[in-house]
Amino acid sequence: MLGAQVMEKRGFIRASLTSCALVLTFAMAQNYAAEVAESQHWADGVDGGEVTVSEGAAESVDAEAELKRISKYVQSLKSDVVDLNHDLKQMEERILYPSSTKYSVFVSFSSGQFFQLESVKLKLNGKMVATHLYSEKQQSAMLRGGIHRLYITNLADGEHSATAFFTGIGPGGRSYKRATTLEFEKHANSSYLELAIGDDPVKQEPVFAIKQW
Repeated sequence: MLGAQVMEKRGFIRASLTSCALVLTFAMAQNYAAEVAESQHWADGVDGGEVTVSEGAAESVDAEAELKRISKYVQSLKSDVVDLNHDLKQMEERILYPSSTKYSVFVSFSSGQFFQLESVKLKLNGKMVATHLYSEKQQSAMLRGGIHRLYITNLADGEHSATAFFTGIGPGGRSYKRATTLEFEKHANSSYLELAIGDDPVKQEPVFAIKQW
């Protein structure tokens, strides 16, 4: 029931935010059209007898200037759309996942000496909820200290269980699969789980753990 309500709310929010984005884009296009019209009006008001360059050269210069103006405007519009999309996503997340129930699961990769990560699957309270295949670029970013948010949900306070399945290349270039489980209690001061991948230098093998923060 909660999942259906979240999906229905998400659809309504996305439709509303899309409408807002279209309205903003249309308004910006109108503003640009007004600027072009004003520029053309100024050009039409110039006394032709005062122009000293040839007509063809003048048209070429005007066309080049107009192309530069359009290119600059398009780049500005792209930047505005990217910023708007970022703001809308944050707004959607705040509405769908209130701070009192929001719960995230992150993956961290601290060493990589004995393990090359390929994929992670997450089972929460007996249900498979997330899976992700990692590219070389993502692996490299994580080894430099980055973390990956694998899953976000609404989770009520109380007892829960999480099982993470790790797949990759282990020592000796062999296929390596491991799973680890954590029984945890979600409370007001906890907001996320960390699926941590590290190395055991003594045993010379990877280690996997789930930590609550």
